[in-house]
Amino acid sequence: MKMVTIRCAEGRQVPLPDGTDVPPHDAEDGVTVPLDMFIERRLAAGDVVRVPAKPATPKKVA
Repeated sequence: MKMVTIRCAEGRQVPLPDGTDVPPHDAEDGVTVPLDMFIERRLAAGDVVRVPAKPATPKKVA
């Protein structure tokens, strides 16, 4: 199943089906969850937003 990293939209609080809370909108990192029907509905409703992937930092070769 495809995974997606999300956090709450500003002014929203969203619990996941297992009872844990999605991190708030000002959190640096979100939570990675399976992209299922519940998450798709929350994204469509604007309750949660995707967290953009951080660019990978290249390893320095000595």
